[in-house]
Amino acid sequence: MYEVISIGSSLVDIFIHSRSFSLRPASEGVLLCQRYGAKLEVDDFQVLTGGGGGNTAVGFARQGFRTGVITELGKDLFAQVILDEFHREKVLTNLVIKEKKEQTGGSVIMVDDHGGRTVMVHRGAASMLDPQDIKEGPLGRAKWVHLSSINGQLKTLEKIFKLRKEATNLSWNPGKKELELLRQKKLDLSFWPVEVFLVNKEEWQSLAGVGKAILEKTPVVIITNGNSFGAVMTKQKSYNFKPPKVKSVDDTGAGDAFAVGFLSFYVKHKPLDLAIKYGVKNAQSVIQHFGAKKGLITNYF
Repeated sequence: MYEVISIGSSLVDIFIHSRSFSLRPASEGVLLCQRYGAKLEVDDFQVLTGGGGGNTAVGFARQGFRTGVITELGKDLFAQVILDEFHREKVLTNLVIKEKKEQTGGSVIMVDDHGGRTVMVHRGAASMLDPQDIKEGPLGRAKWVHLSSINGQLKTLEKIFKLRKEATNLSWNPGKKELELLRQKKLDLSFWPVEVFLVNKEEWQSLAGVGKAILEKTPVVIITNGNSFGAVMTKQKSYNFKPPKVKSVDDTGAGDAFAVGFLSFYVKHKPLDLAIKYGVKNAQSVIQHFGAKKGLITNYF
């Protein structure tokens, strides 16, 4: 039986880092701009793997959990890169879906000298997880399930929620399209098996219309805010935390790393303050490296 199953995307990420990237203020944030038609020398170029499903699966496996992953790939070179890494990291791949007619997803990530990034993503197969891809036996019996973004596939979400209704023991870090489903109240909160709900500050603010209902239904709600104050809210108590400052090379994967660190303690019924501390430690280790996996801590226990 699986101790943890992680559900979500798996991608190949191409990181391009340059101290010469031009940043310009705009009405909404900052623009990363380069002259059209120019050729720019870069300082670093790396091909790594990412995606919320793959990142967290590797993170849980490094903590010693018997971990499976439900993710969708094509049958191409990028798929093999991802599968080879899963095998090296001892992530069980029996539940991986491989479709010959689909293309494995990937992204190009432009990183400036402060760790900020612009991401261009093609989700491909990662966005096509259908209800029939979710196997009832393994998902129903797993001790814990961690769900990240599945590109807003409503019927697939409903099946996952139904299968975990009795077991609970489900954590969820929704993506942009899942947040939109929540805002539009397309997910029936009476079938809400989520025990731990993880979002960042901006995402939580966007859920103002349903935030109260989520708090009432969910034992643990986590709101992160980068290097600023975060919060963990339970029925009994709220915990505020502020990560110590470290120099970020690349912010990619910080949220996944925090989730893995926190949940690795939480599922073992460790005190919440220790779970928060380890979540922060794992996230800060990751942002000191390119990619979402290199800095993931191994065998804390």
